[in-house]
Amino acid sequence: MRKTAIGFALILLIVLTACGKPAWVGHQESEPLEGTQPLFDLKAYDPSEKVQVAWDGQTAPGTFERHPKFPLGVYLPEGATAFKMGNDTAWGFQDKQIFMTVTQNSLIDASLMRDRTEELMGYKEYKGSINDGRIADFFQVEHGGETYVVSFTYLDTAKALPLLTEMAKSLRSIE
Repeated sequence: MRKTAIGFALILLIVLTACGKPAWVGHQESEPLEGTQPLFDLKAYDPSEKVQVAWDGQTAPGTFERHPKFPLGVYLPEGATAFKMGNDTAWGFQDKQIFMTVTQNSLIDASLMRDRTEELMGYKEYKGSINDGRIADFFQVEHGGETYVVSFTYLDTAKALPLLTEMAKSLRSIE
């Protein structure tokens, strides 16, 4: 009887494992992120400030672009624009699928962000990523009693992350 029960349990284990992830795995949570370096400092916007944006081996003056809904703005490199992305405003290069958005009411469930972008894990605001062929990285930023969700969306990490992190560092509050 005992050998039969053990045999049955082993067969069941093999079948469950062959059908995908083992049954006891269930919903896996990612390890909590513990970055310490700030990416966003959200200084107050100063119209006389000259911000250089480095990207693709070049440094050029950035052009300030204000968010239409929030008291925030960002410096964009030459050729980047603000454009509509669903109900949000995105900043970046729509044709290259490299852009950043800011929202307050994110519909993103933290449990879906099980992927990690190694280059961003040191930043304290980084909350995780979703990689379904197109990468979306998410950050939570607190400012003026409000919580904002900043997202980066791109296809090519090596090309996009240097630009997006430069843009994130240039995010300013408008008082």
